[in-house]
Amino acid sequence: MKALNTQLPLITTSKIRQFDAWCSRFEGVIKLTLGQPLFPTPSPIKAKAKEAIDRDITRYTPNVGAAETIDSVLQYCRERLNLHYGHDEILITVGSSEALTASLRSLLNAGDEVLIPTPAYPGYEPLINLYNASAVHVDTRSDRFELTPETLQKYITPRTKCLIITDPNNPTGILINRKNRDRLADFLAETDLYIIADEVYNRIIYTDDYRSFGTYEKLRKQLIIVNSFSKSHSMTGWRIGFLLAERNLTKELMKSHQYYVTSACSVTQYAIQAINDAQTERELAAMVRDYRACRDYACRCLNEYGFTTPQIPQGAFYLFVSVDKFGLDGDSFARRLVEEQGVAIIPGSAFSDSYKNYVRISYCVDFEILKKAMEKIKIMVTNLMTESINR
Repeated sequence: MKALNTQLPLITTSKIRQFDAWCSRFEGVIKLTLGQPLFPTPSPIKAKAKEAIDRDITRYTPNVGAAETIDSVLQYCRERLNLHYGHDEILITVGSSEALTASLRSLLNAGDEVLIPTPAYPGYEPLINLYNASAVHVDTRSDRFELTPETLQKYITPRTKCLIITDPNNPTGILINRKNRDRLADFLAETDLYIIADEVYNRIIYTDDYRSFGTYEKLRKQLIIVNSFSKSHSMTGWRIGFLLAERNLTKELMKSHQYYVTSACSVTQYAIQAINDAQTERELAAMVRDYRACRDYACRCLNEYGFTTPQIPQGAFYLFVSVDKFGLDGDSFARRLVEEQGVAIIPGSAFSDSYKNYVRISYCVDFEILKKAMEKIKIMVTNLMTESINR
């Protein structure tokens, strides 16, 4: 047989999924691994989906999305995110993953470079490699995991085509603060780089100091926003998202989108028309309150146990902490925690080889389960410290 795509050998299954699958072999393990919200999807969205099925709304929609869905999502963007885009500046996508895929496919040529501030979601680099481009990791440790113009400038070359910004960040939960965000916008507006702003966690925020990159008019022509309802509204299995960009850019992105997926699922699109329902917002607010309580508790415990956290995360539902103090790298620590205490977390190396001494903890779980997990992590840490003394 003839050879497959020559880039495929560069791609492996996500280390997050690999490690989560390995942990599943252990009976009764407490999983703090995936970014899978514990809550049900808001009830108005579920009711709308049932209505769609009963009314046989199961046919193709326009490639860009159903008109009523576009109206609902644009209203949501205006009222909840202060984003003002027109009907010809949006695509309804199969989750943010498809929005990201269509964007990168449309932007990249062989040999282009894409800047990825690290630590980073591991789903970006494989797509970049598939398109014969190169991912360039931008280390943000020196600025407490926040991207700054000074750091970014060091990595830009004549081959740089695009920057991916995840805000809030996965795996750190860190938000770029208002001052740095303003400075980044000023800096980027003077470049010819495209910017993909991955904002899938921007409704899970624990501070008022947040502003979408889409609110900077100076970035309008070079910015693509990808978002979804998977994390914010506990809809990971529904596969529904959206893409926002200036109309001329959207017209080009549409070419990739339509041949990848034709259109998003009609039932899911109909369901999302309940996104602005008052009950949907109440249920979302309750989720965020619970996440915040889990974050606060986990941070207190981890600080007490001796983990290093550069700053308290202000978004998403992850903690990214150093295990240097305990004499193990992240992979060894995570494996021993599963084997000895039955708690699963993700090694930091899943988010870049430069973070082998870190681990990610996902706290979007029931509070009582989180308490049990923290108790077991404390036992693990105590045992490691005792081993260190006895050496």
